[in-house]
Amino acid sequence: MRLSNIDQKTKSRRKFLSSVLPILFLSILFFAADQDRFAADPAKVEHKDKAFKGFKFPQDHLFHKGYKVEWCYFIGILDTDQGKQLGYELSFFRAYLGSKVAVYPVHFAISDMSDETHKFTQTLERELGDVAGQNTTSLWSGDYRMEVTGPGSITISAFPRTEAGFGLELELSSKPKDVLVHGKNGKSFKSRTNPKFYSHYYSVPRMETKGSLYLEGKEYNVRSGTSWMDHEWSSPEGSEANFDLSSKDISWDWICIQMEDGSDIMAFNFRSKSSPVAETFGTYRGPDGKVILFEKENELSFQSEDKTWKSKVTNISYKLKWKLISDRFKLNISPKFEEQEFDARSSTGLAYWEGGVNVSGEIDGKTVKGIGYLELKPSR
Repeated sequence: MRLSNIDQKTKSRRKFLSSVLPILFLSILFFAADQDRFAADPAKVEHKDKAFKGFKFPQDHLFHKGYKVEWCYFIGILDTDQGKQLGYELSFFRAYLGSKVAVYPVHFAISDMSDETHKFTQTLERELGDVAGQNTTSLWSGDYRMEVTGPGSITISAFPRTEAGFGLELELSSKPKDVLVHGKNGKSFKSRTNPKFYSHYYSVPRMETKGSLYLEGKEYNVRSGTSWMDHEWSSPEGSEANFDLSSKDISWDWICIQMEDGSDIMAFNFRSKSSPVAETFGTYRGPDGKVILFEKENELSFQSEDKTWKSKVTNISYKLKWKLISDRFKLNISPKFEEQEFDARSSTGLAYWEGGVNVSGEIDGKTVKGIGYLELKPSR
């Protein structure tokens, strides 16, 4: 359902959601919410986190009851039969207006790495009349859908009807050993000073990818490349979390990396202007399958260089060159091209930079290179 095809009543509903949701999302995004506004009565809610004993697939690929915020997103840099290298982002979110009304924003983008163009679209649907929701195998919102076809297999599709000739349909597959669990048994802490600040978090870094992407009316068939799936949920109903993330002072940085030697890396920073020193966490999995968690202070450094790029649309400045350093590796990160901003102010209320990057440096003293996706949400 799109604005060009709906009646005035639906337009009014959309206008209301678009005005309310940014406040909601900024209040609960990154695993936090004001208990009094969004949670049910703590005495009446089962604290599901207490019973969490690890991930189970395929059921954990879908969204979970009893949590205030959740998102599942897919990104990849793919080479096509037609000679283009295309990057994509397809992100599914769910949050609540009150304790029962669910809304499902979706973000979708394709970056043409060859022509250095970035096209994106978004939607915001309410769980009403099957326009958005999920069942035991599928999750959908408007013209966007993910279908879980097995423990390690997922089909994703995006065909926004207001953007003719723009979309994708991909079949993603993986093996159980491919799942990368972050934190201790999937409990990924975001702060060393506040243990209530965490999510349940796993990734599937190298999903075999088949299918097609559509850009400017042309079909591009995937020849090679893999997709990275990230899935997080947090803020259980009835929790005592009371973080105010609606402030423009909050910022975060995140990256996923696929190295040519077979290493997979995830890292993120979280900071606020009141405490400008970033808290940094990450996960490294080597070619041998051994996983190293970076959870202690100074174990991992994820630092930007001074050069910035300023968006002509939002006037936000982004630092697009980074260094990621640990005792194991020293990596340099640079964008494939600069203009990969996602202006999501009409859906989740945020504007951020998310796009393909090149990675080079050393791991265990050996020269390496790779690719990744970088996400930046600076303070304003």
